[in-house]
Amino acid sequence: MTRLVRLIERFNRAVGRTVSLLILVMIGVIMYETVARYFFNAPTPWAHDVSGWLQVVYVFLGGAWALQRGYLVRVDIVFGRLSSRAQAVVDLTLSTVLFACFAAVVLWKGTNLALLSLKMGETSATGVWKGPVYPAKAMVPLGMLLLTAAWLAHCARQAMVLLGRPIEDDDPAAPGATH
Repeated sequence: MTRLVRLIERFNRAVGRTVSLLILVMIGVIMYETVARYFFNAPTPWAHDVSGWLQVVYVFLGGAWALQRGYLVRVDIVFGRLSSRAQAVVDLTLSTVLFACFAAVVLWKGTNLALLSLKMGETSATGVWKGPVYPAKAMVPLGMLLLTAAWLAHCARQAMVLLGRPIEDDDPAAPGATH
């Protein structure tokens, strides 16, 4: 189980770090558009769409890495005061049920929207560029699959805490990792 958890986490870490570089691409696209529009009076028909779609990729594919690093929002008023074993019980029960409901809906609706977009050849409704929309929409179910894998790895870690055999983190930059 430890090997599978680490494999999932390494993959999500690689995707997260790679996707984090998209912020530089987004900045480049927005800077290009700004210079083209305000200095050369030649706005681009594609920059707005591309920067928005890059943001979709950034958010949805980066979510699993954010979960793994503990960056997702959680109400810690009560949870943060619980022992690690009690936190594991909450995550393995209530949090997992809520996550499963959320993931099921996002996968179902996200997949349907992405497939419909592909099937109908949906293009951007803004500007004259008419870029394809389905790649951005496909990031929603893909990101949810990565997030689900990250949640399963998290649950495996929590189960091991309950068994008294916590899995050591192999990422030295992870919160709480021993160096």
